[in-house]
Amino acid sequence: LLLCGCAGAGASAATEAATTAPATTEAPTEAPTTQEPTTEPAPVYTNPLNGKTLDAPFTGRIYAVSISNIRGALPHYGTMNADILMEMWVNGSIIRDLALYTDVSKAEAIGSVRSDRLMFNQIVKMYDAVLADAAGSDQVLNDARNTGVNRMTIDTGDATDYSYRAKDRVFTFKPESKYEHTLFAKGAGLLDFAQKKGFSVTQPADKDYNLHFTEDGTPEGETANSVNVTFTYRNNRKDTSMIYDPELGKYVYNQYDKAMVLGDTEDPETFNNVIVMLADITTDGIYYTADFVKGGQGYYACGGKIIPITWGADDESSPFWFRTLDGEPLELGVGNTYMAIAPLDSPVSYQ
Repeated sequence: LLLCGCAGAGASAATEAATTAPATTEAPTEAPTTQEPTTEPAPVYTNPLNGKTLDAPFTGRIYAVSISNIRGALPHYGTMNADILMEMWVNGSIIRDLALYTDVSKAEAIGSVRSDRLMFNQIVKMYDAVLADAAGSDQVLNDARNTGVNRMTIDTGDATDYSYRAKDRVFTFKPESKYEHTLFAKGAGLLDFAQKKGFSVTQPADKDYNLHFTEDGTPEGETANSVNVTFTYRNNRKDTSMIYDPELGKYVYNQYDKAMVLGDTEDPETFNNVIVMLADITTDGIYYTADFVKGGQGYYACGGKIIPITWGADDESSPFWFRTLDGEPLELGVGNTYMAIAPLDSPVSYQ
């Protein structure tokens, strides 16, 4: 009986302990969090001379071509493939254009091509460009050599991979036209010729050409449905008018009392942007040169509006910069640009 009593008491105690012991539960497991992957925005590459979007960064050289701009040498060929077309006196009463290309291979024919000049050497050095020309005088070619300009004479008399003579132009042109206005460059061939000459054909992707672009470059300025420049130097005068075509949204190149039409496409010669640069121009012997580092005043027109600007260059090896009168970098419209480099006393009007 004693043993049974002790056993009963122990079982009761055990049962009580079991019923009074605190319940234990496992800590809830938190659901795993998912972090959204961060993606960098795709880089945007643009053409440094016209602001258009590119698939890859521009790492090529700029190519420059000396183009005749006298009445008897017209029409132009290949200038609408250029990003920038500059017009200026080069010597005496001779006025020429210098076309700058980021992709010269797009132009099947460029011209007519004429010889190098001192002011072309200045500009080519500023843009570290490769110049294609029809040779030049000893003074000009020595200057190019001494200043490190990469230039190549493309005139061989016969057709090559990079040039040809359109000899039929001698007969179809006006009587004042001569054989010298029949030389044309082949755009794609210039690339290969530059390599054969041993010139570097690349530039760093971050090279700054001092141009800034916006989709609509129309400035908040005065109406300028036409921009008229009279290039004057001593007794020499030549008129250029850029006439705005609202349907095209561009300025049409007018000179010698008519609108310019391209010889290769028969399209009007047009530009998104018009820049007039009034420059301190002097002569070195018989050739004109300009103080581009000094710079000066000018005008910018786009979309039928115009504003005054300032311009210059940081040094003789730096491209032109352009600013508004309040000192802000000028924003050009995306597209090609015409630049008139005219002497200081050249009349400029617009309406």
